[in-house]
Amino acid sequence: MTSTRRGFLAGVGGVGLMGMTCPSRGRAQGSRPLTYGLSTYPPNLRPFEYSGAAALTTKVLMHRGLLIFGADGKIHPEVAETWELTNPTTYTFGIRDNAVFHNGEAVTAEDVEYSLAQIVAPTSTAFFRQNFQVIDTVEATSPKTVVVTLKEPTASFPAMMASGHAPVVSAKAGANPNNAVGCGPFTLAGSERGVSLTFKANEKFYKPGLPKADTVSFVVYADDSLRVAALEAGDVDIIEYVPWQAMKSLADNPDMDLQSAMAAYMYLVFNRSSGPFRDPRVRQAVAYAIKREDIVNGAFLGYGEPLDGLPIDPVSPFYDPATAHLWPYDPDRAKSLLQQAGAANMSATLLATATYGMHKDTAVVIQQNLADIGMQVELSLPEWGVRVAQGNQGRYQFAVNGGGAEFGDPDGLTAMLGSGAPSYRRSFGLDNKDMDALLDKARHETDEAKRRAVYAELSRLAATDVPICSLNYRTQAYAMRKAVKDFRCLPGFQLLNSGSAFDTAYLA
Repeated sequence: MTSTRRGFLAGVGGVGLMGMTCPSRGRAQGSRPLTYGLSTYPPNLRPFEYSGAAALTTKVLMHRGLLIFGADGKIHPEVAETWELTNPTTYTFGIRDNAVFHNGEAVTAEDVEYSLAQIVAPTSTAFFRQNFQVIDTVEATSPKTVVVTLKEPTASFPAMMASGHAPVVSAKAGANPNNAVGCGPFTLAGSERGVSLTFKANEKFYKPGLPKADTVSFVVYADDSLRVAALEAGDVDIIEYVPWQAMKSLADNPDMDLQSAMAAYMYLVFNRSSGPFRDPRVRQAVAYAIKREDIVNGAFLGYGEPLDGLPIDPVSPFYDPATAHLWPYDPDRAKSLLQQAGAANMSATLLATATYGMHKDTAVVIQQNLADIGMQVELSLPEWGVRVAQGNQGRYQFAVNGGGAEFGDPDGLTAMLGSGAPSYRRSFGLDNKDMDALLDKARHETDEAKRRAVYAELSRLAATDVPICSLNYRTQAYAMRKAVKDFRCLPGFQLLNSGSAFDTAYLA
């Protein structure tokens, strides 16, 4: 990406051009602190990285980007008050006049330029580093106008800009990602590592009357049952990652509100640099050996659906039923593949985490399924932060993961299937140039039918390469006391971006 100091325009695919206005309301109704039961303490607060959904919820309170997904799941202006697709590769954003960072400095086009430069830098560990290589130039045509020109038309670019992974941070505050200064609705007022984080309302937030709560406290309850107990006892007002065994009782409780969506999926990644999973036949064997219905019923109590193809949303226009099922349950075929690879009766260690019951329970089912084909699997279950670090560093053989299409487009597969900086979200050592080429081709294809055909071709390649092993879709939910008002989780796969709901949430 090249840039100039004079001008800058960023991509937002031709969805609504004008910014929304918020009615001016005071926060008198939000004087009572709102307490949120967090599933794990964030491994880090670096704004451009992906370190789990709990960390994303935390970061969205402090950081905002040019666009955002609204409660309707659609793209809306955020730091940008206006945005326009001026030609197939050029986006123009008009930054809000009243947008300021937490340090009091005005948000300018130079800050947008700086932020995108951090994402695409050669040494960047940003979630969208590879995706944003499509940016050609960034130009600040005025202090409040930014123009982003892409190398090719990219249908998913607006959605990426609306996700929580492309925030605008202060250029003047410096490049230390651990101390990035944002312009979100809350500031971090205090934290106790591993225990809690406290946020105070940003009095200079650019949306009048928001946020409605003066204080939001995140308290970590890593144990699923303790998180539910804290909600029922009134120690917290909202909890995330409602355990599946508690969903029905909370939904039936007249004092509670449960909001859920089929929002995410489970999958396996492999270490392709060393160990037995360098051989694609061993990866295929694992994919055919897993009885996915057992995971849905055993780990998720039926709140989910089996997934044996790439996780492309069935309601997406790019979903192709003909390539939806890549690895049907076939233990005999799995045994044959292990024999062909010279790996019959092999042993391996499966990395998961004890922090989330769904990860641990999924690992237990996989351990049992693989024992049926002669593979002896030992489980490694560290806490979440250690699990993320081990995944990023490639210190595992294969591992359980959870994820979602954070910006509602199959281009999100790039984070899992594309080459790039090591990330726990993709198989370690993954470097498939044919797959990269297909991901790139699909990203820039504007004809819907042709784009669907590219993803079908990608699926056929994945069937033998097994860059990931999909397991199942899962229902995910938030639960809250009835006293909580105006918290609305986002629909479908956008649920993981629901931290933006704290703009309007408050205690009645």
